[in-house]
Amino acid sequence: MQCHICFRPGGHKLPFICPTDARNALYEHRIQNARVLLENEALDKEISALLLPKSPEDQNQQTAGSGASRQTVIDNIAEKEQSEDRTQQIIAHAEELRANIDKANEQRAKLKAINARRGSELTSAKLGVETRRLRQMEEADKAVRMTKYKWNQGENITATSRIFLCGEAAKLYGLRRARKTNGQEDYKIGGVEIVDLRALNTATPAIISTALSHVVQLIMLSTHYLAIRLPAELTLPHRDYPLPTILPLSASYVHKDIPFPGGTPGLSLNNSPTASRHGEQPAQPRPRPLYIAKPLPLLATEDPAGYALFIEGVTLLAYNIAWLCKSQGVPVGENSSFEDMCAIGRNLFNLLIGSQPRPGPNSRTASSQATPTKNKDKEAEEKQGIPTSIMGHYSHGTTHKFLGSAEGIEFIRSWKLLSPIKLADRLKAKLMSEVANSEWEVLDEDAWAIEDPMGDDGVVVGARQEAEPQRGLGMGIGMGMGKGTQSFMSMRTVMDAVEMIGGGGDRERERERKPGTSGWTKLKPR
Repeated sequence: MQCHICFRPGGHKLPFICPTDARNALYEHRIQNARVLLENEALDKEISALLLPKSPEDQNQQTAGSGASRQTVIDNIAEKEQSEDRTQQIIAHAEELRANIDKANEQRAKLKAINARRGSELTSAKLGVETRRLRQMEEADKAVRMTKYKWNQGENITATSRIFLCGEAAKLYGLRRARKTNGQEDYKIGGVEIVDLRALNTATPAIISTALSHVVQLIMLSTHYLAIRLPAELTLPHRDYPLPTILPLSASYVHKDIPFPGGTPGLSLNNSPTASRHGEQPAQPRPRPLYIAKPLPLLATEDPAGYALFIEGVTLLAYNIAWLCKSQGVPVGENSSFEDMCAIGRNLFNLLIGSQPRPGPNSRTASSQATPTKNKDKEAEEKQGIPTSIMGHYSHGTTHKFLGSAEGIEFIRSWKLLSPIKLADRLKAKLMSEVANSEWEVLDEDAWAIEDPMGDDGVVVGARQEAEPQRGLGMGIGMGMGKGTQSFMSMRTVMDAVEMIGGGGDRERERERKPGTSGWTKLKPR
């Protein structure tokens, strides 16, 4: 304690200068004396408490104090055990976490090694990926070119086979071209002249019906080979259907089991029991006949409805032939005019035989089996854009150059053909104008003399054996009796069917005729 008189701190070595220094020196001894006195008093009280007798209340308090101390000890022991158990659990959980950490570290090390390996593989793969990609693209391109090449080769072989089959069928049917003495071309099938539609007024019913029957059969066989579906549906003779017919465009390929018209345009188209039974079905279309039993001018006078149906039938047939020529790349004349479409013999000859040589059966195999290169394939595709001849290529039976595809539809739209209705109107107008402007000749009795060398039948298919060996309707004696007889029987078969359909009235009238007045009548030149 600092003295407030001398301002010195107290200490043992410093002499006493003032009373404060003395008091500071005695202060510590006083404190020790007070402590000893307090301890003495506490010991005195404790000894006195032990020596004095205890009361019952004090004993109860002591017992309660000892019980409380025992419970406290038990609680402390329990808490200690719980603490130890919890400590053990914490230690075990820590060990488990430590093990999981070790496993995770090992897994991470493995994944790191795998990623490192994959990274090295990816790096090595990236080095040659462009080369491999180009190689794979070249292989795929080569496979595509090879497939296209084989497809085109197969299509070319198919087209060649179609051309060959059509040409052979035309030859078997006797389709040929001949020149008349006046320089005009004449087309025949089976020895029968194929009449131009503009000359129907001057042709006999036998020639017209026979020629149309042969033409229809040849067209059906050719379209089967070419896999072409014609716009107007043709029906060949079959059971209960003795003569060929044709349906208009709107009714083609829609109905099935269409009954035979039941008559001929020369008489009536509804005079048979079959027609009467089917007349109650308005949904059935009426086929257009491709046959007649009377000359066309007489038919127009006696049966205008039958005449109109026949004209519509032959114009539909001409339209079919022109459409087939266009589909095979064969031109129909110079500009597909009315006159060109009426020449069905010329169009059919140009389509099936033509002026170009037909391939033989040995030429239908592929000429080369080598794999096409890229440049050659491109050149082939460029050449295919403007083909020199598409005969046998376009069809309805193959996906290659399919006429129903977008390319085929555009190809069909590029044609310029008269519609069957316009063609029929112009043909009817031309034929009727010829009939109106025709002149009759007065013949004497000698002009009706019979010059038929056969003598046994008035229907002569062959021509004169001596004077006109090339202008007959049959093959003629100069080409062999077997062929001439075959042509004659072909015409007789068709005409017998026409007469059977028309009824027995004509036959009765023929029997009543005088001998020598049946068959053809030759007019003497003036």
